[in-house]
Amino acid sequence: MVIVIGAFIVSLIPAVLLYFYLKLKCRVPADENYQKSCKDALIKGVLSTFLVILLSGIFALIGKFTGLTRGASVLGSAYHTFIVLALMEECAKVFMFTQVLKKAEFKYTWLDITALMVIVSLGFEILESLVYVFESGPIQILVRGITVMHGGFGFIEGWFIGKSAYTGNKTYGIVGFVLAWLFHGFYDFGLSEPFLALGDWTAFLSVSLAVVALILFIFMIIFFVKKDKKEQYLVPVEKTTAQN
Repeated sequence: MVIVIGAFIVSLIPAVLLYFYLKLKCRVPADENYQKSCKDALIKGVLSTFLVILLSGIFALIGKFTGLTRGASVLGSAYHTFIVLALMEECAKVFMFTQVLKKAEFKYTWLDITALMVIVSLGFEILESLVYVFESGPIQILVRGITVMHGGFGFIEGWFIGKSAYTGNKTYGIVGFVLAWLFHGFYDFGLSEPFLALGDWTAFLSVSLAVVALILFIFMIIFFVKKDKKEQYLVPVEKTTAQN
């Protein structure tokens, strides 16, 4: 248990460092209202966990009554990972993100939108990590922490929502959500016991998605570090467009 707790503490380091970087260094010059929204986004992300419990509970019951989750079937596992977990979690995080934007007291940019969506996801990830202390081994805990899984999902959604706000084309926001949901669903599904029981070859999917998640994390860091390279990321966008 000591090893698991140690892995849990280490796994939080990337998320905590990323949060403070986005809050204190991402926006230049510093803006108190932006930093206030960052704090609000982290809190909203934590609170999204409770919304997920409600939504996932409802869809878990639907799966039980319809027989979709009966037994250890691949279909039941797919329903659980893609719908009960991935879809409900992404819906809750995006909803909380929209609440952060509504309260924002500054003219935010494509960059700000991306950063705030990532922070909401980090808030969810930090609290969710507690669950894995009781359900997973130290390796899985460390992999999820080092790759900042939910931060990566949030980056995908935030970047596309920012592009939607910048261009006025709402389709981009939908694309970002679908991509994050599918990536999330496949990641969880790839770790499910019914899927892994199909054969040794299934481990390839889990390893591949973990590698992709790490690459996405690296790409996310590069994006924020080199944010000044593209002017469109720094142009204020219309609030109504971003919130929708």
